[in-house]
Amino acid sequence: MKGRLKILMTADTIGGVWTYSMDLCKALQDYDVEVHLVTMGGLLNEEQNTQVEQLGNVHLYESSYKLEWMQNPWEDVEKARQWVQSVHDRVMPNLIHFNNYGQINGRWNCPVITVFHSCVQTWWQAIKSEEAPPEWERYKELVEKALRLSDVVVAPTVAMLQQAESIYGGFASAEAIYNGRNLKVCGSLRKEPYILSAGRVWDEAKNIKLLSNIASELEWPVYIAGQNESPDGETYTPAKVRFLGHMPQDDLQHCMERASIFVMPAKYEPFGLAVLEAANAGCALALSNIDTLREIWGDAAVYFNPFDEISAKAIIQNLIADEELRHKMTAKAVIRAKDFTAAAMADKYMQLYQKLVHEDYKELTNQNV
Repeated sequence: MKGRLKILMTADTIGGVWTYSMDLCKALQDYDVEVHLVTMGGLLNEEQNTQVEQLGNVHLYESSYKLEWMQNPWEDVEKARQWVQSVHDRVMPNLIHFNNYGQINGRWNCPVITVFHSCVQTWWQAIKSEEAPPEWERYKELVEKALRLSDVVVAPTVAMLQQAESIYGGFASAEAIYNGRNLKVCGSLRKEPYILSAGRVWDEAKNIKLLSNIASELEWPVYIAGQNESPDGETYTPAKVRFLGHMPQDDLQHCMERASIFVMPAKYEPFGLAVLEAANAGCALALSNIDTLREIWGDAAVYFNPFDEISAKAIIQNLIADEELRHKMTAKAVIRAKDFTAAAMADKYMQLYQKLVHEDYKELTNQNV
């Protein structure tokens, strides 16, 4: 049967998976792909609704069901599974693209891919250097089942895929597809002497506290796009750090275009969309020395130990003091960022989709070529 390729895709509305989903859906318009987007985790905000409305190829199915990693999620996870099954039965897609794990145990009449964006077990290993505690065992079993039931498991980096395999074992088929962004080309940038980072101060994975702890010893001020208030209401106000709170994408882009250095001190970062955005905006990159960031950025960044404040301070201060090095690293980062476009990401996903669905769809190509 010939016709438009129809995909059922799940997404959450909370973090980077939403950005990834929007960029992928937009890029898939060039292949005339119809996406039935099923969302969980919380209702869309105004900005997210606007993003969806601008995509002519997306049909939205919205819910506020809890995600599998949230507190006491299991009743919602089962309700969401039944709901996704009902959407599937109405839509009859050619392929299912899961961006979470809780709904895979269904009766599907088409191939299934699951994207391993992250999980509690890999987070715990990276942050705590140990296995997640027993209360996460049910979650672990759910993730393992989801990955094993998938026709293909995708991860945003080879390093992330290897971490998944080390915990959950081998998969029927697996590959890495790098994330990409729809980013405008920055013109001539007038950089200012300040450091920018992004993340919530209470997020152990982003490790923002390392940067804020050394900020008073750095020559330049530090700005952080993120909240400085923890979920329990505690406010963190370190010296020489200005927290900018949650920022709309355009405002964050403007800050990145002015910042000279972008620092990502993460202990756990499966890909790092904010780093990509900063590189595209002409920031020199100072990153934590973890496998995923090394894989993506290679020699286009300088690196420090995310568990060592002395190491981080020395590397960042050297980038501040050495203007020639800073300009060199900026140029490398801008060039490297060009490899991670939404178009390139969509092309890789289309190749995968075409392997899995009926032969008729192999003739689908980018309509703009």
